[in-house]
Formats: sequence, C-alpha cells, structure tokens
Amino acid sequence: MDIITLPIELLAKHDIDPRWLSGPFANLKALPAKGKGKRFEQIAQAILESRGHAVARATNKDHDRIVDGRKSEIKGSTITKGSDDCFSFLQIRPAQDYEDMILETFWFDGTVRFYRMDKAQVLALVSQGVFVPQHGGKAGNSGTYSYNGNLDPFQAYYWFEIKVA
Repeated sequence: MDIITLPIELLAKHDIDPRWLSGPFANLKALPAKGKGKRFEQIAQAILESRGHAVARATNKDHDRIVDGRKSEIKGSTITKGSDDCFSFLQIRPAQDYEDMILETFWFDGTVRFYRMDKAQVLALVSQGVFVPQHGGKAGNSGTYSYNGNLDPFQAYYWFEIKVA
C-alpha cells in the first residue's frame, strides 16, 4: 500500500463565512449539499403554512410539494461563498411534472425571500439563457439547467419575504 501526504488545506474543516455566524442560518449553511435540498423544502413548507398556504406532500418525484393546489418545485440557496448577493439554483428540469417553481433565498441577517414563477415563465427563462445547461456545457442538452448570479432576473417573480429570529 502506498502512503501519501495530502496538503493540510485539503483536510481542514470547512470554514463558514463569518457573516453567517451571527444569524439563524449558520447550521443550514454548514450542511452538506445533499442535506440542504430536503431542508430547504421543509423550511419552505413551515413558512408557507405559517402564512396560511395549504401545503401537501408531492404526488410524484417530479415536484416537491403541492402549494395551494399547485404542484410546486422548490429550489433554495444560501448566498454564494465570496459574494454579498449571488445565489445558485441547480437541477432545474423544465420537463418535470410541476406547475410552479419556488425559489427560496437565505440571507446573512435571517431574511428569507421567496420568488414564484409558473412553468411558462421557467421555460421563458431557459429560452432567454437565464437558466443555462447544467451538464455538457452551453451546448449540452441534458434537460437540466442551473443559475448562478444575483437575483435581478427574478424580480418580476418576487413573492414575499420573512425574517427569522
């Protein structure tokens, strides 16, 4: 068996941007990527229900919840490392069975902002190049899209915001 020494920075604990530490989302930010998606859905459900929206379990794996009778896909994001206002939304699949996409953004100060768009609006954002192919580069045709940047393209879809203490 070969023995190697790895650079210490590859083995160091993941550092969290200190701006998260004074707010309520430090533990959320520290979760591994796979754990965040489910937690984003749970948080969205709790917030939506607290505001009087009817939220039910999904009827299939193509959406996350049924919100006010509409199949809804929920995508959450904390502020991207090294920025003040950029977010990443991954695994956007317009071909899936949902009627609305809800974007949920988490801010250092405990603010959670929601944006909601219907399927036609999601498709328009794909056509406009706002959502870009996630796999296979710009020419990729996997049917999966992503977004990384500020929230300017989503202002028309702003829904509401709350503050978590």
